[in-house]
Amino acid sequence: MERSTGHRWYSRAAELFRRDSEDWRIPPRQALLLALLPLVLAVVVAATVPFKEFYLWLVDEDSLIEWLQFLCLLGACILLPIITFRLFRSGLARIAVLYGLVTLGVWFLTGEEISWGQRIFGWDTPEDLEEVNRQGETTVHNIRGVQELVPVAMLLASLYGACVPLVSAALGDRWRGLAARKLLVPPLCLVPAFLLAAAYRLFRLLIWPEPTFVISEYGEVMELCLYLGLALFCWFNLRLLRRPQLEAETGDAPRRLHRRAM
Repeated sequence: MERSTGHRWYSRAAELFRRDSEDWRIPPRQALLLALLPLVLAVVVAATVPFKEFYLWLVDEDSLIEWLQFLCLLGACILLPIITFRLFRSGLARIAVLYGLVTLGVWFLTGEEISWGQRIFGWDTPEDLEEVNRQGETTVHNIRGVQELVPVAMLLASLYGACVPLVSAALGDRWRGLAARKLLVPPLCLVPAFLLAAAYRLFRLLIWPEPTFVISEYGEVMELCLYLGLALFCWFNLRLLRRPQLEAETGDAPRRLHRRAM
């Protein structure tokens, strides 16, 4: 009985995953690879912990993982304004404003990741800022007082990306009538990326609050998962918006919602 119940749950989940991938025009094999990629990344980096120098090279400042983070954020910085413009043109002003705010937030986050160019051009940190900045850099997120808010913001963003697609899948057809649903709900294949980032933040908050080196630096991998999920979510939405028939559907959304209200 238990095996039969487990099999039904697995079949149901696999069917939801397949339908969601088709809805997003993502080939099933590609969707599966995207779902597995963050898990593989997390395991591979964790396996390098015994090799201290190599692990440090992966997670250190201005090293491989941090530059991959920057590339993901840069991709989102390019895609988000394009999506925002298309939404305004389609008549979805409220969602366009929301995307505009997200765009500003991601631009700010991207600038913070590279210390607003300080790491590239090597200028000195102003004295007043250096005194209150934990790393002595031209950044806001390392200022004492602000620094404590960053993990909370990361946790909320990660929980949104992990939980909302699952809730949407559970609601099923009741959400399918909302034309703008995809603009607000990431595809299921990106849930592992957001879920890993959320699980790490909850682990640090509830179980391991002390900033030990290995655990603390491993957070860079989880941030990469979060930024990768964001960049892919933007790309999939832009790809759908570029289809004329979908743009026409989203453009008619305000009128359809108005008729339903009447």
